[in-house]
Amino acid sequence: MYHRIANTLSDTWKLAVSPENFEEHLKVLKDYHVISIDQLETTLTKKQQISDKTIVLTFDDGYLDNYLIGKSLLEKYNIPATFFITTNAIGKLEEFWWDALERICLLSSTLPSKLKLQQPDNITLEIGSSTNGHVLSALDLYLRLCEMVRKMKAPQQQTFIKMLEDWAENSGARPEYFTMNEKELLDLQSNKLFTIGAHTMSHPFLPDLTYDDQKNEILGSIAFIRTLSGLAPRYFAYPHGGRDKNTIEILSQSGISLGFTTDPHRFKDDTYQFIVPRFQVCNWDGKTFAFHLKNWMRFNKN
Repeated sequence: MYHRIANTLSDTWKLAVSPENFEEHLKVLKDYHVISIDQLETTLTKKQQISDKTIVLTFDDGYLDNYLIGKSLLEKYNIPATFFITTNAIGKLEEFWWDALERICLLSSTLPSKLKLQQPDNITLEIGSSTNGHVLSALDLYLRLCEMVRKMKAPQQQTFIKMLEDWAENSGARPEYFTMNEKELLDLQSNKLFTIGAHTMSHPFLPDLTYDDQKNEILGSIAFIRTLSGLAPRYFAYPHGGRDKNTIEILSQSGISLGFTTDPHRFKDDTYQFIVPRFQVCNWDGKTFAFHLKNWMRFNKN
């Protein structure tokens, strides 16, 4: 599981792999059996035996660098990959909320000493370097706000981010954090190496939503991709890895064949089609990546 191919100043969630390291990863993968997601679907749905050293590459969210950098490197090494798209973000000249929060909290030159919030809670947060347990570091503030924003609906998230930008005097959204537009997404899909999957409309933590809101998020993202490309997506990745029985029920009735989690396990012959596990790849050099890959191949092998 990848997210970004980029060099970053800050990367709290370890979402970015540098272009140089990503190319080293692809060189390592030439010694493995890298298959398309369609081949994985056939293997799992028909309960076929999975051969040793089998790998499937996925990317979450739809970042522009997947197209500008990842696409050419994957083509160079002839390696298939699937891109799970947060559809409401496509073509928007703005950052995802977690990237905007990171910019505000961790990359502002200075932060005010207090943050007064009325929504979602009427609280005042103190920010600084004091050892006082009530004072939050910039990183602690970021993590605290992430927990708050994750539970908001998209319009409320946007309003909250704008308020924080004004508070911190940091409103410079970074183009390198934007997503692909429709033309770029279609160009990516035009190569048979690549598959487009759904990742909801606004990237919520699905178990926090009602059944109807979950259904809207899932079916809305599927409909967007079908309308844009003429092809209904058959694969879905859960934002933040979150799902519950409602999510699985909706997905099973949606035409989706495989649902992908963020659970770090190796897939096996009897892996359930809507709980396909994935390992997150970090910004390792080729040697370190090969080490982790070898360990993953051993993990839950039997």
